[in-house]
Amino acid sequence: MTPNPTRLSAIDAFFVAYQESSGVLMQLGVEVELKGRITRADVERMLEHLVRRWPPLGQKLRRNLFGLSWDGECRPDQMLNTTEGLSDWRNRAIDPFREPPFQLLWIAQGDRNMFAFRALHAVIDGEGFFAVCAEAMRALVSLNTTDFTNAHEMRNGSLTKAVRNLQELRRTQPSARFAMRDCSPGETSIVERDVSGIESGWLAAGAWMRAIHAWNQSRGSASTSMISIEVPVSLRRRRDGGIRTGNWISPLTLYGDASQRLEVLASDLKQQMGRAMRQRMHLALPLLTSPAKSLPWPIFRKLVTSPELTGTATSHFAWLEQSRTIHDDVFRASGGALQIVDQQIYTPVCLHMGAAMSVLAWPERAQMFITHRLTAFTTADANDLADLVVRELGEKHVSEKQVSRRQQVAV
Repeated sequence: MTPNPTRLSAIDAFFVAYQESSGVLMQLGVEVELKGRITRADVERMLEHLVRRWPPLGQKLRRNLFGLSWDGECRPDQMLNTTEGLSDWRNRAIDPFREPPFQLLWIAQGDRNMFAFRALHAVIDGEGFFAVCAEAMRALVSLNTTDFTNAHEMRNGSLTKAVRNLQELRRTQPSARFAMRDCSPGETSIVERDVSGIESGWLAAGAWMRAIHAWNQSRGSASTSMISIEVPVSLRRRRDGGIRTGNWISPLTLYGDASQRLEVLASDLKQQMGRAMRQRMHLALPLLTSPAKSLPWPIFRKLVTSPELTGTATSHFAWLEQSRTIHDDVFRASGGALQIVDQQIYTPVCLHMGAAMSVLAWPERAQMFITHRLTAFTTADANDLADLVVRELGEKHVSEKQVSRRQQVAV
């Protein structure tokens, strides 16, 4: 059976256009290392399970007279790759007009398995992507999974006021640019730090901003201590716990004087977020761009390079709090036959940012990931940045991991 077409919103389509026009990958990644015996039939059934729940993951893009849509037969057979190298996999662009936008590279060596999930940002946002990957892990051990429902709430507010507030904030608080080697497309790399004892995401965000400022100072380009970060705000209703394909995340830019003490900066960011949410500023971009989804594709592509869409923030920051651990779920449900050994994530990095930080916050620890373009920051540079963040938090890092996207990883 062929599912009904799913029309892309203007935000969804933006990621397709931005990747095509800039050469920068707009792709999300989750890589999970598992120990245990897994068959190809297990993996194929897992992918079939995912596309039954979320058909656009296995479909391709179709250009309509007005706008784009996920359309056609789901092709889980085209979602699985077992031959490509991990480095090439991470850096090869997904062409959504020719292949499904959600894909898996499975590398198996005996009872060691690497599952490298990747998805084009146009088909799902980070919140949804990580939930789908967790669902995939549970499906491998035939857990009774939660029936995710389509849930979305965007309250009508004063669009004019929200846009005016957003423009006023950008005009009155210009922020620094990240000092980088070169602002050009290129391969990316991931640097990780494991830390414990981070009390809140605001402290981590403040530490990232102070690290950026310290970095700029060391490079002689700290024209201002005002740093801005783009943070994702969920438009899903928390009480429903629903996951839906597409982008139900709106970016919100927060500003802070990184010369302030970390605690003061973190408190200011928290208060800023509260004010912005009350003023509905997070709804400005989705509402403003919504009519654009009906534009013919060639016209849409020309319009989306506007700074209002590509953003002006110094960097990107995402705090992904995990209230429970998928590790225990998989181990318990499989009777100990499967064990998640490790995981890491990476996110898109906008051209003008060069580097972005994401944090997986588990109950007992936090994994901090800096995704960076090698044209902008070398691996040594990214390690220095990570050390600056750890120093700001006053933590001794538990472990240090580097995974270069030029590097072939064996499992």
